[in-house]
Amino acid sequence: MSATRRKAVVATLAVAYLLLLVFGGRLLGPSAAVVSMVGVFVVGFAWLWLLVAPWATEGRDRRREP
Repeated sequence: MSATRRKAVVATLAVAYLLLLVFGGRLLGPSAAVVSMVGVFVVGFAWLWLLVAPWATEGRDRRREP
């Protein structure tokens, strides 16, 4: 997966999470808090897995080369 596609996935998840925060209380009622907690976990995990991990492995590979 290209870096642009990974960024697009994370940006889409972040926008969806923001929409959930804005409209979630009206749409989901009392369960909105649980859904938003799960949403923040999903967005954070996607950010770490799709953006931070590839960046960290590239940096590690570059440092080992002379």
